[in-house]
Amino acid sequence: MNFYSQIIRTPIVPPVVSYYRLPGDDKLDYPSICCFAALGFFLEDDTYFTNCKAFRPSTIYEFNDRGDLVSKQRYFEWHYSPRQVSFEEALYEFSQLLENIVAQDTEKKSVVLPISGGLDSRTLAAVVSHRKDVFSYSYQLDGGIHENKYGAAVAKLCGFSHRAFIIREGYLWDVIDKLACLNGCYAEFLNPRQMAVYGEFSDKGDIFLLGHGGDLFFDGMGVPHDFTEAEQHQYLINKLIKPSGFELGKRLWDAWGLTGDFKEYLFSRILTLLRTLKIEDANARLRAFKTEYYVARWTAVNLAIFQNQLPVSIPFFHDEMCKFICSVPEAYLSSRKLQIAYIIKKKPALATVPWQKFYPCNLYNYNNFNSPSVMLKRAGIKISRELAKHFFGNQADKCNWELQFYGNENERHLREHLFKSFGRELFPREILHDFYRKFQQQGKLYIHALSMLLTLVMFQKHYLNKL
Repeated sequence: MNFYSQIIRTPIVPPVVSYYRLPGDDKLDYPSICCFAALGFFLEDDTYFTNCKAFRPSTIYEFNDRGDLVSKQRYFEWHYSPRQVSFEEALYEFSQLLENIVAQDTEKKSVVLPISGGLDSRTLAAVVSHRKDVFSYSYQLDGGIHENKYGAAVAKLCGFSHRAFIIREGYLWDVIDKLACLNGCYAEFLNPRQMAVYGEFSDKGDIFLLGHGGDLFFDGMGVPHDFTEAEQHQYLINKLIKPSGFELGKRLWDAWGLTGDFKEYLFSRILTLLRTLKIEDANARLRAFKTEYYVARWTAVNLAIFQNQLPVSIPFFHDEMCKFICSVPEAYLSSRKLQIAYIIKKKPALATVPWQKFYPCNLYNYNNFNSPSVMLKRAGIKISRELAKHFFGNQADKCNWELQFYGNENERHLREHLFKSFGRELFPREILHDFYRKFQQQGKLYIHALSMLLTLVMFQKHYLNKL
């Protein structure tokens, strides 16, 4: 736990989640934990304890010499104030801003760049494509989608040293205790696949260059601009709340004897937070919500995996980039227009590499994704994949949760971690047994709930029983 004195000013999008203490004993915040179970992240400044709070984005905190909080005040509010600029002007501004941020952050530092099949890492690859001090890497699941081909193609075009990793089945059980210490059990353990290659890069460079946030900032949210507040609220409920997570949260709520209705409590909290954002345009408002509450409490939690190895640069999180986003017309942000135009202008060859989301199309022809010729090619790819499954047992589309939770060895580890007693228990064991049985019977439908239960059990082991 980090303690602070004097003045703390948090970034608009903090790359790390830090915490401070309030006076009082360590009491579990049961309503907040129920919301965590349903969502997969804690809301606002909630934590496991009532007297422990997370630092919020774009806020100035003042503490006295004893470490007591004296005041806190926001210095930035998300807004939508589009300027009258042409797309070419916006692209020039974006290019200059992005390149200046990367240059400042990586000056006299060699770069480690993770590359995927998406646009964020490719945009950063274009920024540093002229440099000779970049080490890049990619990874894919053993039996999962072939993602390494994208990283290898981008690295070859840019002249980067590159390494491709295969994430093996069951890697989670070797690193789960380390991950619990890195993320504080504030995020479940299946999503941060980067943990599988933890410790591989200390001699590969001086700083990680990460593309987190690009897919959020440089795209629309896919809703009408005049979406009503009620429609925005329902959109967030549908997007954020996992069905099995809600079922788990309600079960915990009832087991702990909390007053009121869990559904009403959770829905009301989401609406209250939405109303803090005074933005007319629905896409800009929903983007701000996701940045303020999801990125700040989910994405940033697992960035500790990178930060514990090397310093990090996250250009899309930079304060000036956030301010730029608020000033750009939504029409320029939607459909990744700025990133695509930047890549084509900066490093045209990179645009020829297929875009994973629209495979087999690239950045020049992805708009033809649903054309008859491309649909025919996609059908051929799917048929080939299914034939490979049938005749050779190839599994080219396994999910991370299947590789970590399915199979005899995984099941042994999963049961051992779920059902082993760690002393003081957070919730009745009957809940564990019920949801584990539902997972065995219905698989994917209950993966979120089971993963959250594993997270809560690891919290018991590493934190609750050390108080």
